[in-house]
Amino acid sequence: MFDLLIIGYLSYRNGMRAKTKGLSAMKWGLLSFAATFCALFFGMYFVIVVLCRDSINLAGYTTFSYKESMDLANKVNQVFTDYPLRMVLYELIGFGGYLFIRYMLDRKPDKKEPEMNWMDKLENKSGGE
Repeated sequence: MFDLLIIGYLSYRNGMRAKTKGLSAMKWGLLSFAATFCALFFGMYFVIVVLCRDSINLAGYTTFSYKESMDLANKVNQVFTDYPLRMVLYELIGFGGYLFIRYMLDRKPDKKEPEMNWMDKLENKSGGE
C-alpha cells in the first residue's frame, strides 16, 4: 500500500515537471507510474532469483498448486522479513524507473516564451502610442 502512495507521488512530480515544459502531464504521469511499477517488479524478480537462491529453490516449483504457491509466498515473505536490506534494494530499483522518466523529461526542451519583435520592445520602453 505504501509503495502505491510513493509511486503516485513520484508520478505526480513527473507530471508537474512535464507541465512546466509544455507537455501532457497526464501522459507523463502515467508513463512514470508504469515505469516505476515495472522497475519494482523487476527489482523483486532480481532479488528473489539472484539474491535468494540459497533460501528459495525455484526449481522445486514446477506445478503450482494452491499449497505450493502458499508455501512459496511464505518463503518469500520470510526472506524479506529476515533481510530487510533486500526489500530496500528492490525499492531502490523501482525508484530507478522514476529517475529514468525524469531523465527523459529533463532532456526535453523548455516551453518557449512568445518572442517579441525588437520594435515592440522599443515602443514599450519609450511609452509608445
